[in-house]
Amino acid sequence: MINTKRQLAAIDLGSNSFHMVVARVQNGQLHTIDKIKEMVRLAEGLDEHNLLSEEKMEEALACLRRFGQRIKDLPPENVAAVGTNTLRKAHNSWQFLLRAEQALGFPISIVAGQEEARLVYQGVAHTLAQTEDYRLVIDIGGGSTEFIIGKAYQPMLMESLGMGCVSFTRKWFGDGVITEQRLRSAIIDGRRKLEWISDAYLEHGWQETIGSSGTIKAISKVLRDDYGTDGWIDYPHLRKLADLFVTAGRIDHIVLNGLPENRAPVIIGGLCVLMAAFEELHIERMMASDGALREGLLNDMIETSHGHDIRDETVRDFELRYHIDTAQAGRIAFTALQLHDQIGLPKDQPTRKLLHWAARLHEVGLSISHSNYPNHSGYIIEQSDMPGFSREKQNLLGLLMRLQRGKLRMELIEAMPRLPEDFDLILILLRLAIILERGRDWDSQRKLKLKRKGRKLKLKFPEHYLEEHPLTEADLNQERLEVEKLGYKLKIR
Repeated sequence: MINTKRQLAAIDLGSNSFHMVVARVQNGQLHTIDKIKEMVRLAEGLDEHNLLSEEKMEEALACLRRFGQRIKDLPPENVAAVGTNTLRKAHNSWQFLLRAEQALGFPISIVAGQEEARLVYQGVAHTLAQTEDYRLVIDIGGGSTEFIIGKAYQPMLMESLGMGCVSFTRKWFGDGVITEQRLRSAIIDGRRKLEWISDAYLEHGWQETIGSSGTIKAISKVLRDDYGTDGWIDYPHLRKLADLFVTAGRIDHIVLNGLPENRAPVIIGGLCVLMAAFEELHIERMMASDGALREGLLNDMIETSHGHDIRDETVRDFELRYHIDTAQAGRIAFTALQLHDQIGLPKDQPTRKLLHWAARLHEVGLSISHSNYPNHSGYIIEQSDMPGFSREKQNLLGLLMRLQRGKLRMELIEAMPRLPEDFDLILILLRLAIILERGRDWDSQRKLKLKRKGRKLKLKFPEHYLEEHPLTEADLNQERLEVEKLGYKLKIR
């Protein structure tokens, strides 16, 4: 349980900047007490093979050590840290994460594009007055740009496209030269990426457009300081800004009132992305917001502390979408958690929720085919957009889906970069619960007890129960051989 009387911290390992926000909850409201931002430009460390360079990793780790020093006294549940586009792309992101978590002192998750978009929208929505209007929120990051249409706190359409201020600057202005032809080519490139979502967004419609994060806030400030726009962004002023950049001719010649020196090297790429969005989505004007992904993380922590976990909503949505037999899923979840608690595993451990979600979703693959449905289940979970879930959590769930029954494929376990400490036990409990509930009906006579001593498990049934349920006994006898592969001994009596 999050202690909201203490400080909360949200860390965003973006492709351009690393941000940390520290806040306190007072009277149900977040009050920011510290903000730290460093221009790490992680995306610049990706080579042609999408490997992060050692030099850029060291720069990022040094930043995270500084962040970690500021929040070292906070409990782990009061800190949320996420990586975004660059860490999604980097083939060696897991190697970096192991070092990054040690440097920061807290776990770090990599979020999918849609989850990043959801967090951005939540961060923006909680900083604005609530109306009945639909809003288009655009967040230009270093490697990706998120587009969300929503009302109040509810996002309706969410997309994350692979274009950002760092990636577009590198792609179109890598040698520092700015020309009208290059600028136009970059804008067309952005419009092409937007083309496949623009029809749906325009059909839905919105009443106001909000921009978030560094690029848009920087452009808003420049237009206010140099053109007196009161912070509003419109296309004619973006065009004037583009003309100034073309006249400057080089990135290192860009000098504007209100533009920080550390923003200037990548502002041209961000401007092209923004102009592409204005053109393709027919935007008239935009206002910048102070809210962003890190504020979304903070509000998620608050919601979770109040018993509202977006991941539970996602699981319920999957149950409906894939027509899961919720009665059977409920029986397996009940039995799995009963076994979990009997062997003394802590009820507040994250792996307990992982076990619960796996039990609820284990038959999701039946929507494709009964044949080999565990693999279908794993694929659906791993590849779907699941609001609230990090990529690592989805991969763990997917692994549990694939290994839920039959012979254990140890190579799948060994291929995972890292596993929770109790993963083997969680897997055993899920498999046992599925075997025990194969009758797909409540068995009021079965009162079983699972005991654990070290790596020995003893499953005890009422007298004569197994004699009266020979299929269950046969499955459990076979399961003993599979449990041994995980280093455990299972005794049944």
